[in-house]
Order: sequence, then C-alpha cells, then structure tokens
Amino acid sequence: MALILAIDLGTTNLKAGLIDERGEILSSSSLAIKTISRETGAAEHDPEDLKNLVVALCKKVLENNRKEEVQYIIASTYHFGLMMLDQQRKPLTGMTLLTDTRSQNTFSEFAARFADDDIYQKTGCPFISQYLLPRLYYFSKNKKEDLEKARYFHDSKSFLFEWLTGEWITDISTASATQLFNIHRFQWDQPILSKLNLSVSQFPPSADGTTLMKPLKTEISESLGLKKNIQVVLGAYDGAVLGFGLSGLQQGIGIINIGTSAMVRVPGPFPVFDKNDNKRIQAYALNKNVFLNGGALNNAALPLDWMRNNLFDFDAQDRSLLNITNEPPLISLPYLTGERDSRTGPFASGVFFGIRRSHSRIDFVRSVLEGVAYSMRYIYEALKENNLHIHEIRMGGGGVNIKAWPQIFADVLGVPVCIPAKEETALVGNAMLAFTAGGVFKDFDEASKSMMKRGLTIEPDQKMAKIRDRHYEFHKKLRDALGPLYKEHAALHF
Repeated sequence: MALILAIDLGTTNLKAGLIDERGEILSSSSLAIKTISRETGAAEHDPEDLKNLVVALCKKVLENNRKEEVQYIIASTYHFGLMMLDQQRKPLTGMTLLTDTRSQNTFSEFAARFADDDIYQKTGCPFISQYLLPRLYYFSKNKKEDLEKARYFHDSKSFLFEWLTGEWITDISTASATQLFNIHRFQWDQPILSKLNLSVSQFPPSADGTTLMKPLKTEISESLGLKKNIQVVLGAYDGAVLGFGLSGLQQGIGIINIGTSAMVRVPGPFPVFDKNDNKRIQAYALNKNVFLNGGALNNAALPLDWMRNNLFDFDAQDRSLLNITNEPPLISLPYLTGERDSRTGPFASGVFFGIRRSHSRIDFVRSVLEGVAYSMRYIYEALKENNLHIHEIRMGGGGVNIKAWPQIFADVLGVPVCIPAKEETALVGNAMLAFTAGGVFKDFDEASKSMMKRGLTIEPDQKMAKIRDRHYEFHKKLRDALGPLYKEHAALHF
C-alpha cells in the first residue's frame, strides 16, 4: 500500500505524518517553530532552522515505520511568507509571517500610492497590511538597501519546494494571497510590481499544486532513509488542504480553521468579490477551476496564548466558558496583531470593553472565544450577502480541542458545526491531494469518500443563539465605532 509523508508548516508549529489510502495516520509528530524578531514588529522564521526541523521531524515520523512504502511527499505552508534572496540565491532576510506588523507603519502611505490601481478586482485581495505588496512597500521605504540587493523572492511554498526538489516553483493557492498575483490571468501582475521597480522574473513561476510533482532530491531521500524516485507534490496552502480533509471541497459547506489564526471559506468555481465597500471577502484560487472565497482573522488562539503567557493561566476546558449571565457582557476585540479588514484592520489592536469588578479570569477567556466567533460572523454575513450560501460548517484546527469553542461558533453563526473524528485534518487533506495527484483516486470526491471521517455534529442552542445575536450586534457597533480611533491611536507613537 502506498503511503504519503505529509508536512504542514504553520506559523507556530510544524507537523508531519505518515498516512495511508484509508486516511489513517500511522505516525505523526509536531515541533514548535521559533519566531525571530530583530526589530519592533518583525516576525520571521529562520530558513535553515526550518530545514533542520523538517528533517528532524520527518525522521521521527518515519522511525520504525513502513518508510519503504512512501511514494509521495507533500507539504502545505502558510500564507504571507516573504524572503528576499541575493544574486547567488542566498537569503537577505528570514521568512516573514502574518504576525509581522512592520507594514502597518507605512500602510497609509501605501494605500494612497496604490489608490488608483484596482488591486482588489485584479488580485482578489483587499487593502490590508498583511499582504506581500504592502510589506514590499515597507521594505522600499525602510529597508531600501536590502530590497535593491534582492534579485529573487521566496514564499513559504517555493522555499520548501525548491529545497526538496531543486525546482523554484510556487503553487497558485499561495501566490493568489500575495496581492501581487492576477487571479484572472493566473500570473504575477507586472503593472503592480512595476510600481516597486520589481519584475515578474524575480518571483517563482506558479503552477497547479493539485497536479504538479517533481522528484525528491537524492541527498534528502538518502538522509531520510527513503527509496529512490520519491515524488514531491507541490500541494496547496494550509487552509486549502484543511478544506480537503474536512469536506473534500464540496460546494455549500463552509470550512473553518481555528488555530493561531482563523479562516472561513466556501469552495466554488469562480472568484467572488464583495459588493460592500469594506471588501470583506478575499478570493483565493486553488487552481483555475476552484476558488476559496471567504475571509480570515489574524487573531484566534493567538490572543489566548498571549493571555496565558503574559497575564494568567486558565483551564481551556472549564465548563463555565459556556455560561452567560443576565449582566451586560464583557466584550473583546481580540486584535493583537491588526486584522484583515480594509476599514479597521490595518490599525486594529486589542480591546476589552465593559470590565467590571465582578469579572473573573474565565470571563476574560470567554470574551476572547466569543470575540473570535463574532469576528468570524462578520465575514460569514459577507458571504451570505454575496450569495455564497452555507448549510453546514466543518471546523478543524487546534481550536476545536477547546470544547466550548465549536458550540460558541454554532450559536453565533446559527448553523450546525461538524468537527472531525480525528485530529490532524490538514495532514489527511495533504494526503488526499497527493493520492489524487498520483492517480490513486480519480478525483477529490473519490478521495474524500475513502479517507474523510466525519465526526461529531454540534447543533446551535436556540436560546443561546438569540442572546448571542444581541451581543454580536453590539460587538459590530463597537468595532465600527473604534475604526477611526484605531488609526488615530496608531499615530500616537514617537
């Protein structure tokens, strides 16, 4: 039986697993990834550290297992990775992350500079600071010397794929979340790049990650103790493979990933652009036939980790996290690293509103869980307003292990939430994609029927849903009211 060695590179953790054609994970493991910050606002991964971690983790997963049956390797990676390389293809920087906030410092200037370019309609990416275009603009103003030395650029996918195969290629799903990629022509947009004196030739060629594969380098194959002729499947970004693992990318099923960050997306055959001026929907392409329309949050489990590391510890499984009293609620806008919202997001920061003497630690934790769900509903409503209808939510990611969270999401969104039978859904989604690319399954539907294992379905509590509807309306008013103040507050630095 053929096996897949699947790798999932996240912003805080690296995971790997050995998966068979039935979707069984024979072995899996994970490691934390160190974030490097050489200056205020910077957040990067060290490329050599990433390589060493991948090798160490894969060796651990393969140890005492059926490594001779491995036929394919596939890696999913995060969005918003950017690394500059010199003429000799040596790194000038680390790999930037979504938590890198330096581009917020020049975002107002950036927005004015590109105001006349119809970037949203070209790229499907609204005006927010996390994309690579505003990040490159920041470098052009504050790291001009490095940018002038840069001859090539990596994202997280092209970096791993070139290291594994020697081929400098990225996949369409990763490229389409850069704000540099024209999703109608499926190529880098030269007019946009020209404004920063950059050219298409400096960026990796893009390809359909669901079909393209190249041979694994001999030295890496030998290092891992694998047989010759292992194929590396280009793959997709982490949110897309989670969608494979949760739903097989069936239309009408919303995909939510709840981890350090969070996203909700709906698969469809064409890109959808928000008719609202706030441009709440991002249209990401998986390939030329499938688009993942939706939105995302920078801050999901991230503010919980911050709270635990900097304020106080808490029990994430406390049953009282679902309790709501008749008192005015404690409301959280958990936006520690800005948000992906063109109106308030670039300058957003965290807020607790309505603090009273009676509030305990668990109230603060609950307010963050609710704040993330209310922020997700903001995107969910945008999908409905633009005729993207969802009859069920499939939820994956580490956040589902906080037992109260899926129920809170079901109550806030008003739809059933299905969580997977087993963890590490992204690894299984990677394997589904690789097996389909390799011809083991004829298409994704066949792969999902064989490998996908449906778990518990959580229905909305109608009484709680009515209460949360009222709380959400206040949450939205608070968010809108603070929009102008966020920008004013961000200008108070010296």
